[in-house]
Amino acid sequence: MRNTLLSDVLWNITHPFWRIKDAVHDYKLRHLKLGKVKQHKKGSYTDFEIVNISWNVHWMTDLYLAVIIRDYLRFFIKNTPAIGNTVFEGDYSKMQDLTDEETAMYSKKWHDLVNNTADEFDELAKLAWRENVDDWQAYRKKEKELIKKAFADLAYIFDELNW
Repeated sequence: MRNTLLSDVLWNITHPFWRIKDAVHDYKLRHLKLGKVKQHKKGSYTDFEIVNISWNVHWMTDLYLAVIIRDYLRFFIKNTPAIGNTVFEGDYSKMQDLTDEETAMYSKKWHDLVNNTADEFDELAKLAWRENVDDWQAYRKKEKELIKKAFADLAYIFDELNW
């Protein structure tokens, strides 16, 4: 009885401390630092690295990369008026003297291509954290197929993601 009383007293004393500590830990996990761009050479746009990445990012890198790619693709297509040459499928002569209707068609095709790729990475992000899966083998197979497709589609448009 004495141990129970002592443990109850200790629990009542330390419980608020642990609740605060858990709340701070959860807050930090929801506000991770994904890093900061550090330039190596002044005036160089290509010589840089990402520094100050939160230590906790490493245990969910697949999720963070999927979300970063998805969100950057969506930001890019929302803010870039250019049409990627990829939609002309190698026949770049089509780029000359486009009518307004053709410009709208190719623009829509480009937007759809980028947004569909972003959708695939969104699906990957959703698949990255599954706890209750009945058939892990089927789940992993589906995940691997989606990874191949998403990165193949990203490779297809990758060289056009600049403006």
